[in-house]
Amino acid sequence: MSSVRVIKHRTWSTAFCAGGCFLMLTLLALSQSGCLNSLVMAGKVILGDPKQPSGFEVATGKSLVEEEKQILIHCSAPSYISSEHDTLTSDLQLELISRMRRNGLLVMSPDAAADVLDNYSGQFDPKLLAMEMEDVGYIFHIQVDSFSFREDNSPNLFRGRTKGRVIGYEVRGEEGGRHSVQVYDQQFSTQHPGTHPIPSDQMPKSVFIRRFIDKLADDLGHSFYSVHTGELFAQ
Repeated sequence: MSSVRVIKHRTWSTAFCAGGCFLMLTLLALSQSGCLNSLVMAGKVILGDPKQPSGFEVATGKSLVEEEKQILIHCSAPSYISSEHDTLTSDLQLELISRMRRNGLLVMSPDAAADVLDNYSGQFDPKLLAMEMEDVGYIFHIQVDSFSFREDNSPNLFRGRTKGRVIGYEVRGEEGGRHSVQVYDQQFSTQHPGTHPIPSDQMPKSVFIRRFIDKLADDLGHSFYSVHTGELFAQ
């Protein structure tokens, strides 16, 4: 009987290893051929679809969803970017706030920071915002340092590239002594599309820039809320 069991065990082990090798080769072939959606689906079958914690939670150990504090988002860009793309920061801010709210975060009105800053120098000042806004618990500054939408040396091809930083402050203290403490600092870099650029005669510039901003908002959202691992590869 023992010899029969050993043979059965070895047969099952051999079949399992063979099946595993076949599956790994299949996944490798799919990834090399560009069938990313099929690769993601295969991964879900094997591993399920676990969630990747937000960048903020990884860095601080705190979940913004569980904290249930009011969050203020403020986006800015250098003047040379704003002069060419005058609605970039406002569009990005609206898209990011929309995604954060859909994922259960308490985000303040996009005009909340401007209403306070405009009464002073107009420059972003987390200390001032902490003192003047009694309901805010976290303040995040999205700094867009570079932004372009044409392929290098190819003006007839669209490809978006942007870099910047997400800086987060926690508001501490009671009324009269509220202050901001920097607790998060993360660089970001987004490229769209990730594969081949898009010929400009196949898509209006405004549509491409809108989709690029949507992609950027998706990427930035990962700093604030958890996402399923499959979503990271599917984008």
